[in-house]
Amino acid sequence: MPDRTTAARIDLRRLRLRAVLTQEELALKAGVGVRTIRDIESGRTRPQSRTLRLLVEALGADAEPVAATPRELPRPLAGFAGRELPLESLLAAVDGGAEVVAVHGTAGVGKTSLAVRAAHALADRYPDGQLFVDLHGFSDAEGLRPALESVLTRVIRSLDPACRARPEELDELTATYRSTLAGRRVLLLLDNASGAEQVERLLPGTPDSLVIATSRRDLSALLSAHAVPLGPPPLHEAVAMLDAAAGGRVTADEAAAIAERCGRLPLAMGLAAARLRSRPQWKAGDLLDRLADEDRLLDEIDTGHRGVAAALHASYHELDPDHRLLLRRLGLNPGDDVDVHTAAALSGIDADRTSGMLEALVDVHLAETRSAGRYRLHDLVRRFAARLADREEPRAERRAALLRLVRVDLHFAYLAAARLHPNKRRYSDGAAAHGLGLPGFEDQAEALAWFQTERAGLAAAVAAAAAAGFDEEAWHLATAFNAFFVHDSDIGPHAAVNRTAAEIARRTGDRRKEAYTLGDTGRQLLAKGRNREAIDRLERSVRLKRELGDDADAALTLANIGVLHRRSGRFAESVAVHEAALGLAEAADDAAAAALIRTNMVVPLLRLGRFEEARRRLDAAEARLDAGDDHNRVRIEAFRGVLARELGDPARAAAIHTAALEAYGGEGDTADVTDTLIELGEDLLRLGRPAEAAERLDRAVAHAVKLVDPSLERAARNDLGRALTACGRSAEAAAQHERAAALAESHEDAYELARARHGLARAHRAEGDDDTARRRLREALQGFTTCGVPEAAAVREELRGL
Repeated sequence: MPDRTTAARIDLRRLRLRAVLTQEELALKAGVGVRTIRDIESGRTRPQSRTLRLLVEALGADAEPVAATPRELPRPLAGFAGRELPLESLLAAVDGGAEVVAVHGTAGVGKTSLAVRAAHALADRYPDGQLFVDLHGFSDAEGLRPALESVLTRVIRSLDPACRARPEELDELTATYRSTLAGRRVLLLLDNASGAEQVERLLPGTPDSLVIATSRRDLSALLSAHAVPLGPPPLHEAVAMLDAAAGGRVTADEAAAIAERCGRLPLAMGLAAARLRSRPQWKAGDLLDRLADEDRLLDEIDTGHRGVAAALHASYHELDPDHRLLLRRLGLNPGDDVDVHTAAALSGIDADRTSGMLEALVDVHLAETRSAGRYRLHDLVRRFAARLADREEPRAERRAALLRLVRVDLHFAYLAAARLHPNKRRYSDGAAAHGLGLPGFEDQAEALAWFQTERAGLAAAVAAAAAAGFDEEAWHLATAFNAFFVHDSDIGPHAAVNRTAAEIARRTGDRRKEAYTLGDTGRQLLAKGRNREAIDRLERSVRLKRELGDDADAALTLANIGVLHRRSGRFAESVAVHEAALGLAEAADDAAAAALIRTNMVVPLLRLGRFEEARRRLDAAEARLDAGDDHNRVRIEAFRGVLARELGDPARAAAIHTAALEAYGGEGDTADVTDTLIELGEDLLRLGRPAEAAERLDRAVAHAVKLVDPSLERAARNDLGRALTACGRSAEAAAQHERAAALAESHEDAYELARARHGLARAHRAEGDDDTARRRLREALQGFTTCGVPEAAAVREELRGL
């Protein structure tokens, strides 16, 4: 495991002053130079991992962990040659202050190779990261071309993995994207853009970063961009490229002949040279003989360059039958890349042999790999392979290959969903029904990591399976996909997949499919704050599930309605709905679901001041937990901390919540950690330690924003506002309460809206504005009274005092 200080950031000056050390004293203690200390504190340099470790040890401080700087550039072409003028033009433009460089030209002309070479040459100037985003601007595969929201989210996540922005409003997501890039020196390589408009929407808002974009379309419309139009290289450069790629096995005349037959396109020349290298017994004439037998296949697609077709066809015919089959089947893959299991499903060849075959295709430049275990085809090779599959294989065999791929995806998707949601029988039942005997997942983290890697491919597979008429498999893959909704930062693919599932349910008239799809839709609407629509879908789902006899899942869906009531401030209704859900779970003898429902019921009970009942529910839930369910055991203990505080022991509550944070494994950006930070902040407020409370609550707000959880955010901001008022920072407090009020109004949360108005009253009173304070208190009283919570009595007392 790497040293945790290798990915850390510290405020060195703050920690040094806290330790009461001069720069000279710290340098002596850490064994580093005084100049090093000065450069780090001034921001002129970043500490290396060893230096950082020495400083942390000398200060006796903990570094704040952050993700390693992203270095996503692909490996530069080993035999890169030629292109001197375009490369010099590009680098000179950046030297002259260009913030956007646009490389455009026809397919296979070497745009990406040039851009990657330039990016590596410039990388040191952009120390905050180098990102590579394939925009798939000319991909025909449905579901493969990313939406703008997905690209924005992907860049945000690369630069700040803790930020799990879920796009609800495109304008807000774009603002988050620009805020994430602001102040950072980042190199962003946008490859294969569909055109200038797509690139324009991804430009940073500040001049600190560099964007290099490539496209088959002219990008001259990009204002203030330095354009690098790229055509086939002149013959002397093409000869240099071939000589470098072929390892000196061709004369200048032979290289010129090969280049001309390849249309002087770098992609085609690279493939031809790879073929020559892989055949030591060949001479250049042997290769020229094969390239002379041109095939117009690729011309008929859209490239217009016979040389590309000749090179690809010549390479293809040098493969043995199994490798040819694998290449053709890879052209049928609905996603961008594959792993060994997916490739084996497509080819029908066992995984061990497929693994070696994939590497062989990489060796001859017919496939490429950008990360270990993942393989993809260049767009032109993909089209070539797909057209060959259409021509050479019966339709039934192509459909069978796709079906095998979807079933492999189903196997892993259901296993991962069951690992992530052990309390939901439909996922464990799905894993049993669709299991293929392939490996599973050790833990939840591994299951979630698998989904994040496969997400785009899974979404594309759902669309492809539905288009092929594989309704049963497409629907099951969609429902397994949506199991990851609460863990995903990009809602777009989930909405698209769920629409496919709903269409299948409607088309087939399958009431069970309709029931589960309605439940997934309701959960998505709930997360977006569209409460009325969410209740409608969830209630319809519950009715259908009960009619079908699936009371266990109906109980969990009904509990989601209870959560929605709770988030709207309707606590009595929430308790009643949870009671009904609990009855269903117990009648279905589903202990795991019953324990979860009892635990979730505690929140509205606490809001209503029904403490003894909340304690009984916690005891019952804990008694029925599975032996290894440590996560829910910690949640229950955290709720016991809330009970201790409300019953008059905030010190015990703070100890419990501190221990819960440690049990959760640190202060990551999970909902449970964020909620516990909020409760710890309240404990500290009750203990008269508002500055410490504000520090915890400020972190809770940051976590909630990264989670894009408006429910947690408005609660955290209200508590932070109270802490700031107690610290004498009433203007800052009012700003927090105003933001909380706006969130509460937009999501119809009467309770947090009342809390926001109560907090504003206290902030205005601290400023001496008693008239505004009275008005806000009356508004808060009305809200608290509607919610039926004890805070109403406290507000009445405050009004009497004014």
